[in-house]
Amino acid sequence: MNALILAGKKDIGNLESNTKLTNKALLMLNETPMIEYVVNALRDSELVDDIVVVGPEEDLAPILENKVKKILNSADSIVENVKIGLDYFPGDCKILVLTSDIPLLTGEIIDHFIKKCDQYNALFYYPIILKETIVKKYPETARSYIYLKEGIFCGGNMVIVAKPIFDRNKQLLDELYQNRKDVKKYVSILGVKFLMKYLLKTLTIKEIEEKAAEIVGYPVKSVLIEDPEVMIDLDKLSDYELIVQVMNQNDPTVLS
Repeated sequence: MNALILAGKKDIGNLESNTKLTNKALLMLNETPMIEYVVNALRDSELVDDIVVVGPEEDLAPILENKVKKILNSADSIVENVKIGLDYFPGDCKILVLTSDIPLLTGEIIDHFIKKCDQYNALFYYPIILKETIVKKYPETARSYIYLKEGIFCGGNMVIVAKPIFDRNKQLLDELYQNRKDVKKYVSILGVKFLMKYLLKTLTIKEIEEKAAEIVGYPVKSVLIEDPEVMIDLDKLSDYELIVQVMNQNDPTVLS
């Protein structure tokens, strides 16, 4: 499976006061650009073939040109950036799409996700994880959660998508992505009935999948995973501190 990394984001949020960087993907973590951790994870995967990055080529080429298949200059919107990346690959194949701000990702975690998705027949796969699984491993992290009948879940920053579903639903996918951390808005896109069921905490995963498939015209699957690292993106200073702490704990060369 080929992989597409989205690295066109210029806004680095409340980390701006601590850095002069103009692209979030280049934020340094232990003297290594954040995106390089994601690229290395993909290279360590046994199931990923070509890696394409959509982002500012001038900034990314010096650190990535020997590690990825292609760097494509980004546009101003995530919809256009996904389109740019997907259009690079021929045919209607499924592509692993992920953001550049999940540096705790590993090749093993990527392979776990791909293998789980292979068990289902769909054209869009979205990872979910139980809150208790995240908190057990990373009690300090603050995430956005959705309360469903089956439990409390968090979504991840890595999906598998087939090109036809994107081509048909570019506007809808952009709206879903822009509201991915605003649970009520996200559910309301699926209708008032879904919003009410969410508020009552009776909405089920199956109902979301069926409604989403009806809207986009193709099968959609939520894939339950056990790896919180897919959900820990770097959006704020507390994320940065947690990620660096975890990296240092996992690095035997760092003295305690």
